[in-house]
Amino acid sequence: MGKTSLRVLGQTPLNAEPPCLVELTKHTITPLHLAYARNHSVIKDLASGFDSYTVKIDGEMEGMEEQVLNVKDMIASFPRTVVVAALICAGNRRAKMQEKTGKEVRGIKWSEGTIANARWGGVLLRDILISAGIPEQEDAQKGFHVCFASNVAPCQDDTSYGGSIPLEEVMAKDGAAMLAYEMNDAPLTPDHGFPLRVVVPGYFGMRWVKWVDRITISRNESPNFYQQRDYKMLPECVSSPEKAIQENWWGRTPSMQRLNCNSVVAHIQCLTLACPDQKTLKVTGYAYSHCPISRVEISADDGETWHEVRITYQEGSWSWSLWEGELVVDIDVDALEWASHGQRNGLPKTKITVMSRAFDQSGSAQDTECRWNLRGVGFCGVGVGTIEV
Repeated sequence: MGKTSLRVLGQTPLNAEPPCLVELTKHTITPLHLAYARNHSVIKDLASGFDSYTVKIDGEMEGMEEQVLNVKDMIASFPRTVVVAALICAGNRRAKMQEKTGKEVRGIKWSEGTIANARWGGVLLRDILISAGIPEQEDAQKGFHVCFASNVAPCQDDTSYGGSIPLEEVMAKDGAAMLAYEMNDAPLTPDHGFPLRVVVPGYFGMRWVKWVDRITISRNESPNFYQQRDYKMLPECVSSPEKAIQENWWGRTPSMQRLNCNSVVAHIQCLTLACPDQKTLKVTGYAYSHCPISRVEISADDGETWHEVRITYQEGSWSWSLWEGELVVDIDVDALEWASHGQRNGLPKTKITVMSRAFDQSGSAQDTECRWNLRGVGFCGVGVGTIEV
């Protein structure tokens, strides 16, 4: 089916997401035809140059050796590691932020489908960096960043694409940051970064640099536009791009890195159609964070009472969590009859709103306040779904 299964929000560069959350959440592992597309440049098909594709590793850390790794040699020389991790756009739910706040946000109006839970195969970055002379002692790693760059194609706002994360995150023994060459047990496709992309489980997708061809160890974050002038949750007072620049808010605001705790209502189904004054609802959805989800709750009374649901899928430390639960909701039939001028037959339907919130194993809770930011990134207000019964 290819990308025809996605709702296209931009053709050049291609940006698209699955249009139906019900279909998306049917799958524990997201099939390729439902994996969203996020690009800042044209998609390059590098298949003809695979044999000669290289990644340069350099930096300013004492004792490290500059290396140029051929991708075929790298695959042959280092152990293959497989990890299940959710790839999530920082702009996921951007349209929902605009809808809830009534304020315009800058960027593609993503709905709630820019998430793909995939099985990634590749080489641990930790192994590669150790081979380049990076010390394993944590104290020696502090203050350094791993800067990823792709010079394959010019981007909308910079001559290349880049991003960075702290070195100690890459070198963590319990981490799984990798250079991936497989997605769902098959070679990466061009639109997902063939032949090589960065995978950083627990981090937002803009740090998962596609078509990576350079890795630099630096005392500073990546200087790239997409690290320094984008993907930051600017304070609410920053109401325009001009103000962000004039008052140096881009420099004063930290870069987004780890995923925040979040949940989304994907579908609501009424299980008791014949009963007019009480409805049983089945609610399903997804949740994610930078660590496993410990609990998801739903509410149909605007948050006065919450009910824990069942987590039906969670794999390892960095997958999404799929959940489902049931709610019994009382319907005020007398009020509906009054609204229908005493006619019991043909009572008007009533709309029920269900909210969700999530908690993770680190103790963090979904920040359900709906705070606006200029770029509409990192939105984690309560998940919301409605149904008429």
